[in-house]
Amino acid sequence: TANEVTTIISNALNIAISGRAQIRRPLNSPIHVTVSVVDLDGNILGIARTSDGPIFGTDTSLQKARTAVFFSNANAGAYLQGYDASGQAELGNPAVGTNALGVRLEDFLDNVRAFVGATALADGIAFSDRSGGNLSRPFYPDGVDNAGQNGPFSRPFATWSPFNTGLQLDSVLDNIALHILYADGIGALDSAASCTFFANSGSGANIARLANGFQIFPGSVPIYRNSVLVGGIGVSGDGIDQDDMVSFLGLHNAGLALGTGIGNAPVGIRADNLVVQGARLRYVACPFKPFLASRAQNVCSGK
Repeated sequence: TANEVTTIISNALNIAISGRAQIRRPLNSPIHVTVSVVDLDGNILGIARTSDGPIFGTDTSLQKARTAVFFSNANAGAYLQGYDASGQAELGNPAVGTNALGVRLEDFLDNVRAFVGATALADGIAFSDRSGGNLSRPFYPDGVDNAGQNGPFSRPFATWSPFNTGLQLDSVLDNIALHILYADGIGALDSAASCTFFANSGSGANIARLANGFQIFPGSVPIYRNSVLVGGIGVSGDGIDQDDMVSFLGLHNAGLALGTGIGNAPVGIRADNLVVQGARLRYVACPFKPFLASRAQNVCSGK
């Protein structure tokens, strides 16, 4: 409901203005962020920005919220299988599920199921952006060169670059190409006001789903009503651990205030229950002693 969305955003902003920013001067400044809340299909329900929230956070917080919902949905695997840019003649009418370079988006589904388990992205496990980000790095575990092992949503490090990241880039490549062709006067059709062709993936048309692409660094959690996925919250601004805390703890506090069943994912279905290739996925990582006027520590523990 509108009241639930307002309460979630208000509680997230309350956490932000009480917390210590990571990337801001002077030191001990409060956190400034943008908070986005979306529904199950990625439609925007509310966005709010603090007075000095970085402008990039508007786009990034929305990406984060949509990505958490996408990967937490039991239809996520079907969405990857249904990627469809086949109607774009300028791109050579690629096959369903394949982008203009011949990359099969479904291959990333095969990768993650070989990596995590046969039911991955169909079993309703709750993925935060930190969890999905763990699986999107050119090294797995994140930052450890383990015989060249990469996350299933990433390219191997030997071929990885900022211009060849894996699923994050491959899912928006067609729209980038369409716009370049149009801007150069070669193509007659510009990309629609969406960065991906996941609009018609899965069950029915939905122009909002991943409309501005995947995000693969932390700061979002899916929103549940009791045990049912209903949306997502994304935060971007003053440090990714701070973003994690604002989204996770803000949603937790909103649930306590509302009493309507709204809150974080049940503990038993969170992605940090998964031990993948010998390393446990993360769900959120909140700063150790995050508040300006409090000595409280481990503020996300047990929630």
